[in-house]
Amino acid sequence: MINTNLPLFVNKETGNIEEFFSGSVLDLTDIFINDLNVGILTTRKLNVGVGGTIITAGYGSSVGIGSTQPERRLDVNGSVKIKEFIYDSVNSPGVNGSFLNRDESGIRWVTFEPEFSEGVFIQDNGTYIPIVGAAQSFTVLNFKGINSLGIGTTTIKPIPNPTNPTLIADIQTQDFWGYDSIGSIYRMTNVGIGSTQPTDTLDIIGSLHVTDLVNFDSTLNVVGFTTLNSTLDVDGATVLETTLNVKGATDLDTTLNVDGATTLNSTLDVDGATTLNSTLDVDGATTLNSTLDVDGATVLQTTLNVKGATDLDTTLNVDGATVLQTTLNVKGATDLDTTLNVDGATTLNTTLDVDGATTLNTTLDVDGATTLNSTLDVDGATTLNSTLDVDGATTLNTTLDVDGATTLNSTLDVDGATVLQTTLNVKGATDLDTTLNVDGATTLNSTIELNSTLIDINGSVAAGKTDYRLSSVGTGVSWRPPGVQTQNALWVTLDGIDTNTGYLEGDAKRTIGAAASVAESGDTIFVRSGVYFENNPIGLRTDVSISGQDLRLVTIVPQNIDKDIFHVRRGCLIENLNFSGSNVSIAHTGCSAVAFPPIDPAKFAVSGFIASGPATEGPSGRWRSPYIRNCTNFITKSIGMKIDGNHATASSNAADLKSMVCDSFTQYNENGIGVSITNNGYAQLVSIFTINCDIGIYVDSGGNCDLTNSNSSFGNFGLVAVGLGSTEFTGIVSTFPSTRTEPGVDAGSDKVTFANMKDSLNNIRRPYDGQALFFKINLNNYPDAQGSGIILEPMVDIKSITVTNGGTGYSAATPPTVIIRDISDLSQQPKGPQGIIAEVSPTVDEISGAITAIDVVNSGRNYLSTQNLEVFIDGTGGATATVLTQPILFTIDSATPPSPVSGITTVTFNQFIPYALFGQEQVSLKRISRILTSSHSFEYIGTGTSINTSTPFQGGVPIKDNEIVALDGAQIPFTSTDQKGNFNIGEGLEINQPTSSIRGRDFSKAIQAEVTPLILALR
Repeated sequence: MINTNLPLFVNKETGNIEEFFSGSVLDLTDIFINDLNVGILTTRKLNVGVGGTIITAGYGSSVGIGSTQPERRLDVNGSVKIKEFIYDSVNSPGVNGSFLNRDESGIRWVTFEPEFSEGVFIQDNGTYIPIVGAAQSFTVLNFKGINSLGIGTTTIKPIPNPTNPTLIADIQTQDFWGYDSIGSIYRMTNVGIGSTQPTDTLDIIGSLHVTDLVNFDSTLNVVGFTTLNSTLDVDGATVLETTLNVKGATDLDTTLNVDGATTLNSTLDVDGATTLNSTLDVDGATTLNSTLDVDGATVLQTTLNVKGATDLDTTLNVDGATVLQTTLNVKGATDLDTTLNVDGATTLNTTLDVDGATTLNTTLDVDGATTLNSTLDVDGATTLNSTLDVDGATTLNTTLDVDGATTLNSTLDVDGATVLQTTLNVKGATDLDTTLNVDGATTLNSTIELNSTLIDINGSVAAGKTDYRLSSVGTGVSWRPPGVQTQNALWVTLDGIDTNTGYLEGDAKRTIGAAASVAESGDTIFVRSGVYFENNPIGLRTDVSISGQDLRLVTIVPQNIDKDIFHVRRGCLIENLNFSGSNVSIAHTGCSAVAFPPIDPAKFAVSGFIASGPATEGPSGRWRSPYIRNCTNFITKSIGMKIDGNHATASSNAADLKSMVCDSFTQYNENGIGVSITNNGYAQLVSIFTINCDIGIYVDSGGNCDLTNSNSSFGNFGLVAVGLGSTEFTGIVSTFPSTRTEPGVDAGSDKVTFANMKDSLNNIRRPYDGQALFFKINLNNYPDAQGSGIILEPMVDIKSITVTNGGTGYSAATPPTVIIRDISDLSQQPKGPQGIIAEVSPTVDEISGAITAIDVVNSGRNYLSTQNLEVFIDGTGGATATVLTQPILFTIDSATPPSPVSGITTVTFNQFIPYALFGQEQVSLKRISRILTSSHSFEYIGTGTSINTSTPFQGGVPIKDNEIVALDGAQIPFTSTDQKGNFNIGEGLEINQPTSSIRGRDFSKAIQAEVTPLILALR
């Protein structure tokens, strides 16, 4: 009790409170003492006057220590240290072993132990409940779930307190929605609106009204009637199960696959190939600027105007007049029920059957039999390479040149010279008004006997040759090996000779390299069954194909184990063969079955087309990807397809795709890589099957691929993506929003306006989805940042923790504290602006006491790349671990078209920027290394690269984390199934078949026991 009439002051030298002078009156109503140590019988005293003068606070007044508004006579906001005794309400100090107990008069010392009642005390954020009144214990804890009707904010999840699990129960709360630091919310399960059993990520029963742009990054599947009143712009495959009614222009940049009838009431403009599996009914004019490929009947109710080549593989039925302004190339039977009027040359590769009169104003060139059921009137030269059968009168106003047998059932009236290269068989009267000149063999209706050799136009009698035949060679006949020579075809067989021409199978070459050396663009090299040891690399010219007889029958063995096998260029095709080493124990490290031609002279092709790389788009001006189809790679430690973007280029950005495509390429190359895509290379891969590879599919330095209908079995890793490519565009931060009065961007924005957005050639460019960047900020602009100057590397967060030594003696009930800290100053705080400390949680084995894993609960934010981070594990168990960081990059969602001069564009990012930008920060946009795959199957990934030890029968144990590995800003959007049938949607959601449960980053709920349809709808 403080009670005195003397004024007090604080002695600055001693720190004591002392009397000012005697005899004066000081009325203390409230005394507030803050930040002052008060000692009783210590060296720093509260002096209350001579003779025990007492300081008194007036009635109703209070004294506060650390409190400006004391609620009781003495209100201490802080700790109290008492060195001697506490006196109770009757001024008793109590005796040794006494307990404080409350009675009706106050607090009293008692000598008996207070009664203990069974129960549990509950604290709310460190305060016993109830907050008002005396604290009480509870014997029953009732966790009651209620229906929040979609507006609830918390749920309850009790767990033992990590530091005192036997005394305190932490009752955690968590929202139905996840949220980030700036308030954005998200869900990781299906959400239903009007639906209690949502089957899709967002399942809406009712109407959906959207007033702004809607982007679909994947397939749009429309089951019902769809009406579009304006442009439909589709970059990917579109599947329509029923009618599509389009009233405006439709622009398709890739395949339109229509299984049902399609009605177009206006123009259809198609720049690429169009495949129709059923009827095309067109009421208006149709203009085709490229190939029309029709497998079924085509009915045209009006004019068909064809400016390019038309290839008809089956019947063309024309009821009206047909006008052809250029060549008509018909490979099948052509049935004309009325007049055929041809102004240009007509080439028929098979039978011409005409029921009506035929008038040709120029040359008729027929390779097959010709049957005319009526008059043939020809004004120009007529060349027949086979039989001419005419039932009516035939009038020829100029030369008739017949290479085959000619049968005339009526008069032949010839006014000019007639040259017959072979038999003339005339059953009727023949009137020749001039010379009959026969330069070739004449077939007579009686026997001709040769008693000697037959000499060809080269003077050869084919001495020593077997099964040689006389063949027409244009200027006469010559002894040739068997087989029909066709254009654009070369042959390779095991009994061939590299000095042969290769144009006939009987005159085949021995090696693919020799055939490739003479193959020109458009040629196909046909390879018969056998094992071919090739001097590799073999270079191919643009648009050269290699077609083996069968995948298992044609084997290519490289003689040089450290070099690629084929170097391909634009438009090349390799199909129906396999690649094999001379022995499975021989490693062909880094050797690829197929690759672009390199720029290193030491790696140039040594056979075939030996020109250096890189590959280009050729004279067409448009890139056409090399195509690998129906092949298998058996070469140990090799690479199936090596797609290095540095080895493919183009004269324009539009043609610079750097791509290959593939269908059905099995990679059984133990400890190798199935497909490697680097340096902004690109691939579309279908049916890639990797077995015991070190890495199934690998992308790095901006490599990208679409992967469909594929499988990775055994091996070390499945799909691996690493980092970014080289800088594509550069720019500087300008202003956003435009209403700002000074340059820069507010913290928490996902939009930034850039100026001077250009590529390396100084062209104005538009950023695109698939690029990423970081801001080269000046740390001097941020008071909370530790450091100075402009950062040249992206800031990082924590990706994962690897336990290098689990240690011993740890408790699973009270696991040790684990933190991430900077070795230099032992600080946990990230040194970048708006940093967030990472949080991790260890898992301890109950039996061994070892730490088996350390999970990253919160990745943290904005550690500087220069910070030297370590994992600190509390205790003496000896456990150690390493930390793996990943760069914090901002990926592009969309960008406005840049202004043509200043290159100003506003970019929307997929992430919010947590710190402010001050303008003029430089950025470098780089392509993200990315594998986009759906329905990928993983089987026993992580079990090793030897088939003899990796199967489960031999003890192979899969590693789930090795299926998908994305590092340093790379991305792998995926859906997959593993050997257990577990279905994964990205890394955030797994449907576990054996346990019938759904697991994800934020929840794990058993479907059958824990998750009801209503909960699914709410969450």
